[in-house]
Amino acid sequence: MMKKLLLISAFALTFVFPCRGYTVQPGETQAAIAVLNNYEKYREPVIKDRFFKHSDIMPLIKKHAGSGVFRHEAIGTSAQGRSINHLILGTGKTKVLLWSQMHGDESTATMALFDLFNFFAANDEHNELRKYLLDNLELHFVPMLNPDGAQVWKRRNALDIDVNRDARAQVTPEGRILLKLAQELKPDFGFNLHDQSMYYNAGPTDKTATISFLAPAFNYEKDMNDVRKRAMQVIVGMNSLLQKHIPGRVAKYNDDFEPRAFGDNIQRLGVSTILIESGGYPGDPEKQYIRKMNFYALLNAFEAIADRSYASEDIRAYEEIPQNHRSLYDLVIRNVETEIGGQTIRTNLCINRAQLKSADFRSVSYRGGIEEVGDLELVFGY
Repeated sequence: MMKKLLLISAFALTFVFPCRGYTVQPGETQAAIAVLNNYEKYREPVIKDRFFKHSDIMPLIKKHAGSGVFRHEAIGTSAQGRSINHLILGTGKTKVLLWSQMHGDESTATMALFDLFNFFAANDEHNELRKYLLDNLELHFVPMLNPDGAQVWKRRNALDIDVNRDARAQVTPEGRILLKLAQELKPDFGFNLHDQSMYYNAGPTDKTATISFLAPAFNYEKDMNDVRKRAMQVIVGMNSLLQKHIPGRVAKYNDDFEPRAFGDNIQRLGVSTILIESGGYPGDPEKQYIRKMNFYALLNAFEAIADRSYASEDIRAYEEIPQNHRSLYDLVIRNVETEIGGQTIRTNLCINRAQLKSADFRSVSYRGGIEEVGDLELVFGY
């Protein structure tokens, strides 16, 4: 019976569901309309899936560094000697620092950053918006902070250390590079860009947590100050916009203070720090639609920071964003009759797929297995 159920799961999980399309909504900003109408023009075609490497992005970085639009510097090397790159745009007074892929297998936001680079390098009907943003902001990007982890598609770096738990100990070269840059720049805002498990849902609902936010605490007491408040206000604006396109699929992380984490420590430095986690979306295993949502949310966050419109947001709306809730599975089968230990029972099954990395770390295959058996009233399946 169990073998038959695994065959059923493999068949069921091959279905692909269509992604939600865009429609123009009242009140969306010029940046949002740019995304609605022209995103495919800016989408970086070299990056087609999640499994790109340092060698894939270096020609793109060199292209942008030589365009005359960006300033560029290599700010150090990883444990295995791969360059870590810093691209700068704009001459405004408000500094914004964004870093992505400090976990090597969390690449969604890196894809979105290269789409944003193409947007800023373009010359089209949105030049007025670009000029406004770059006159008011100085944008600093560190894409792929952990290139060694990306090389073998794993979370940790080549020293097998979680870079995002190295803000205090500073054992990893990647962690030292990021902290030094933050201390030298003293940015006003920081964006800490990650991926989370696709099995999180937005509160106790059947909706995937496609994007999750956090304004990290800077101490154990979870105190509020103007720095953290500004981060919450920017999040409120991004959530409001995303609700038009992924309604009910935005969540927030638990804000317990983590003294080893970069978000918490950079918040403590006086930088309004925003964590963005890319989760799951039905029919989007390569996270291309979520990539688009990252591009969309970040561009609008830049505009809100540039014109200070975030300052009118009520942080009570931040508290109303549902918490991440982990009760999603690939497949839930209810009212299954099966035989276990010589007894016939009627029960419920949850099945998840494990990712099996290819030899070249450029793709994964999947193997399904039963994760849970029993009373599954409060769980949901893709």
